[in-house]
Amino acid sequence: MAGIRIEGNVSGSIAEVSTSNHLKVFTEVDAATKSAFIGGTRMFGENDQGLLTGVPYITSPEIDEDYRLRVSQDMILDEEVFNYTAQNTGKHSYANTTLANTWTAGQMTTNSGSITTVNTGSVFNTYACFPNPGTQTLSLDIEMGFSAAPTSNTFIEFGLGIPSTQLVAPADGVFIRMSSTGLQGVISSNGSETVTGVFPLTNGTGTWVYTPNKRYQFIVYVGGIEAEFWVDDGNETYQLGYIALPAGQGRICMSQGMQMFVKHRIVGGAAGGVVQGLIGAYNVRLGGSNVATVMSTMGNRIYGSYQGQSGGTMGTSARYGTITTGNEANPTAAVPTTTTAALGSGLGGHFWETPSLAVNTDGIIMSFQVPAATVNQAGRRLVVRGIGLTSYVQTVLGGGPYVTEWFLAFGHTAVSLATAEAATTKAPRRLPIPAFTQVVAVTQAVSTMISQPGGSYFDLGDAPIFVNPGEFIQLCCRHIGTVGSTGTVVHSVAVTYGWE
Repeated sequence: MAGIRIEGNVSGSIAEVSTSNHLKVFTEVDAATKSAFIGGTRMFGENDQGLLTGVPYITSPEIDEDYRLRVSQDMILDEEVFNYTAQNTGKHSYANTTLANTWTAGQMTTNSGSITTVNTGSVFNTYACFPNPGTQTLSLDIEMGFSAAPTSNTFIEFGLGIPSTQLVAPADGVFIRMSSTGLQGVISSNGSETVTGVFPLTNGTGTWVYTPNKRYQFIVYVGGIEAEFWVDDGNETYQLGYIALPAGQGRICMSQGMQMFVKHRIVGGAAGGVVQGLIGAYNVRLGGSNVATVMSTMGNRIYGSYQGQSGGTMGTSARYGTITTGNEANPTAAVPTTTTAALGSGLGGHFWETPSLAVNTDGIIMSFQVPAATVNQAGRRLVVRGIGLTSYVQTVLGGGPYVTEWFLAFGHTAVSLATAEAATTKAPRRLPIPAFTQVVAVTQAVSTMISQPGGSYFDLGDAPIFVNPGEFIQLCCRHIGTVGSTGTVVHSVAVTYGWE
């Protein structure tokens, strides 16, 4: 029976067989130098089908020298949803000349007063700077719209970089610029700009035009040798344009620690009409990273360490009395109670105690309520990983001696330690801290430390305390022995915590 004859269509050469009548093929060792002749599948992925630019954007994954597929994850560096009514001064800087921003429940609005006057502007930016190392990709996703079509002499710029002052172009970075001609991508290297031209419409032709008051997700990618600009209109995500590394530049932009910013400026003449920037949220991510981090650490990075949260009270979360000219005014000492935060509220800080609490009675020293979840303030769980305590005599004590036992109370839905467990309320959970046990001498002298043999720090290790929005956490004590009568004891409390 005749076999199948295999020969080349052009060369006419016949395929050979081995002495065992097996078809000869290239082996694995031939693959590196003769990849065109081996059987196999090459992997490619489509980032964008090219509806706007006219050119599909297709890339292949990467294999390292040990034959491993290179994979990674996005690392969240910052995120903000503008669902509150005042600037978060802990995270963001804001400067303006006449033209002003406002914060309302749902968005931040630039040019809220509908100004058209020349030489007016505002700049909003993060205090934090975000890295762009190696082959990783730094990206900004921002949900944003505009109240009207572009108008003359008005520029709205948003992206990553060094924003500079409110009336001049960003000093450095990668950003999108809205001007009277439309939207375009810009890279600036120490003030030297390269632009995409106005973003195209379909197949690289026409002009991409936004619908006034519609929110889009604009995306800016910053790599080492390329910048990309994308938009998601709610139906599909499109690549609007890109800029390859210009000749003579070592990187896409000179700064390698970039802030997120939104700038609105009217320069070169009075604006030809009113347009406002409407910003709902933003997110900054680092792609290509395999850095591992726990949620509470990531929360501190995003929401701020040891400070108030967006939509809440700004400044430190610790109790430090009144701060004047950089110095704390000493708190007023008070007798702790079982039902109130008589010594003041704060997540750590200074608490001044009059030690006449009845013996064998629980008293609240430090008290803090985790902000409740509202439409204007995100609900975040507090994660406590440790607590430190140091105490000293500020005014000579009368009475005593006594021993102070310490415990943490947490999870209760009202300030009182007597809060009952019920369908809609929670009683405090209690965790004793034997290491904090203190020995107070009879009529102990001023400026002496309270003996604390077990140490001054309680490490919760891999079993941290979680406190939900609206719940309390309190450092509490109980005196055992002879009641104190007069004097003041100062407690300095440090809490190690994060937000989730």
